Amino acid sequence: MVGALQDLEVFERHADAAMAKLPLWQLPIRSLLSLLYLSADSQYVGERFRRRKSQRNEDVGTAIISRMSYVMNFLVQGSRQIGADVDDALSVFDASLQDDVKDLLGYAHFCEVMPLARRGFFTVEHGPAGFSLKHPHQQFATHEETDVLLSELVLARDLAPPPHPIDACKRIVKTWPTVPGDDLVTVLQGAYNHYLANVFELELLSAEGFRESFGFSRGDFVQVRAALMAYADFCLGMADAAEHLALSAFTRPRRQALEREVREWAAPLLNRNHIVGLAAGIAGVDPDIADRIVTHFTLNPDNTAASGGGEGFFPPFLILGDALLFSPHGVKRMMPERNLLYALRQTDPSKFDQIVSRHLEPALLADAAQCFSALPGVEIRRNVEWHHGEIDLLAYHAASNTAVHVEAKAAVPPQGARMIAQIEARTLEAAEQLRRFKALSDEDKCKAASIDPRVPPKSVAWTGAVLVRTCLGTEKAWSRISGHTPLNPVLLRAALKRILTDGEFSFAKLDAAVTAELEDLRHLAVRGWTDRSFALFGKTIELPLLDLDYPAIAAYRSRALA
Repeated sequence: MVGALQDLEVFERHADAAMAKLPLWQLPIRSLLSLLYLSADSQYVGERFRRRKSQRNEDVGTAIISRMSYVMNFLVQGSRQIGADVDDALSVFDASLQDDVKDLLGYAHFCEVMPLARRGFFTVEHGPAGFSLKHPHQQFATHEETDVLLSELVLARDLAPPPHPIDACKRIVKTWPTVPGDDLVTVLQGAYNHYLANVFELELLSAEGFRESFGFSRGDFVQVRAALMAYADFCLGMADAAEHLALSAFTRPRRQALEREVREWAAPLLNRNHIVGLAAGIAGVDPDIADRIVTHFTLNPDNTAASGGGEGFFPPFLILGDALLFSPHGVKRMMPERNLLYALRQTDPSKFDQIVSRHLEPALLADAAQCFSALPGVEIRRNVEWHHGEIDLLAYHAASNTAVHVEAKAAVPPQGARMIAQIEARTLEAAEQLRRFKALSDEDKCKAASIDPRVPPKSVAWTGAVLVRTCLGTEKAWSRISGHTPLNPVLLRAALKRILTDGEFSFAKLDAAVTAELEDLRHLAVRGWTDRSFALFGKTIELPLLDLDYPAIAAYRSRALA
């Protein structure tokens, strides 16, 4: 549907122009972001004061926050006024702006979709009501399912729900701004210990590479992040406590004051030094290091180029004067190591290219080599030079006389069409490297792997594999690696466990084991595709969204890594 795609691109230009003219951008930044953060909060916890009559959808809440990364340059046009309190900031909104807010949310979603449409990710149909986007064919949808599943296996996740000390928060709300010290320690320390122990995240860099890249250790980062997430939980606990107390308040003034407290804690604006100092104290790290870590995750409206956001990463903190505006939910979800790397790539690309990039693949290969080395009788060769370049990893199992050739492509885990395109390009590069090696004579393959020369070369069974940090890209990448085995750190472990459980080990079984694991995961976690739509400037955009069982993915990952 080339004509329909052209129509969609014409509509895109119309939407860009209409978006730039929205009156919303003349409002104070605090006003607009507070409204959006409160909207996200209602998706995470249900509508405040009406929870029994409302539905929760954490994915929608996260989307509201993360998609603001696509409209940052519009957001920062607003004034820096903060108002007397959150209700004063929100007072600028009236019914005339409701449609503008809907268009803002629709446009942010549209910014995610259009680069994919241009790259052939969808076929486009143009009807009277708007545009319908569909996958080109069933194989495309199946490959997309697999790619999304691979990503979800390795993305940062909480392993268990955080503590919820509501009684302690109620006591704090009742005495605020005087804070009972024991209750504050109970809330913060419990949440801090939880996030140290219950955040799943595969390391993207070695410890040395991490320190060289950022000037502080991964331990410092993990501890400060846990402290900031604990403070975010404190804010949400205070909002929950104020909500509980408001529902039982006897007088109208008291109820209204508590309702305002809910909004203040669900979209807080708090002194930056207070947040940094408290995080440093909880984490037990130098305040200067805590300050630098917070800066990596802060959007400065006066200097967006140095703020590191974009393509689905919206920095959780926004600085206004000496204060930080944030969504506690955003703090808990926008601070994986992946976003730290992404922010550095945006703010200091030369440092990223010179330092971070050269550590990414070695860290991924070291992880794979560790897995293979744990297998009895397996010999490993890394960074093998040959006349077509360098082979990342070769492993040989003498007992079965089988071997695997691995090419690793360890880009930053992707988010957004541009990064998916970069991942896909690296996958295609790996496929070509595997093809060239496969074309070698049996004797040359054995020489490259340093296989015992007494072993007849023709008796060695070879498997080729593409090792990625998360996923491979779109259907084009999956089609190109046909005949080779896709791997990421979690899938590799699951497949090796299956082989060992089923009987004698052989690399010749690797591809079948990976295929079986992916089918098991798809059966457990894929609920199907659902057509969803959103409105934008009088048009409806319909597209397929994948419905996943995230607890099932978490359970699968836990079994693979156990």
